[in-house]
Amino acid sequence: MNERMPHGTAIEDALVARMHADLTRLPWYKRWYGRVGIVGAGALVVAGGVAATTLLTAEPVTDSFTVHCLSEASLNPDGSLPGTTVGLASPDGVLPIDDAIDMCTLAWESGAMDRTDPLDPSPAPGVAPDDFTLCITDLGEAAVVPGEVACSSLRLHPFSSE
Repeated sequence: MNERMPHGTAIEDALVARMHADLTRLPWYKRWYGRVGIVGAGALVVAGGVAATTLLTAEPVTDSFTVHCLSEASLNPDGSLPGTTVGLASPDGVLPIDDAIDMCTLAWESGAMDRTDPLDPSPAPGVAPDDFTLCITDLGEAAVVPGEVACSSLRLHPFSSE
């Protein structure tokens, strides 16, 4: 070193020692906390995939007495299903609904989906959409959505005919 820099040799030795320590240090992914982080992130990804598969599995209809006819392919702001709920009754009790899509087509054509006054005794006839998607709620009830949509986008299960 030159004479203009006081303690120049000590500073140079300190810098060389620091560079040597940095260059010989293991990278973060080879240290114990790096490996724990990698394993933890992997476990989180696997758990998320298992949860998504479990939550969005195809389900059969277990409650065939109620059908939710959705008026649009989205949820209300409070998370409820928009539209109307259809059920059949008989003198003996409730009849199971076998074809949920036909039931909702009738609801659309009767004007039940377009009316603004729920007490109107004779609503104007409506037009049913061409395509419907059959989804299943968490309670096992059928939910018929207008159009072709992914049931998971509405937090519903896809239909399984099991």
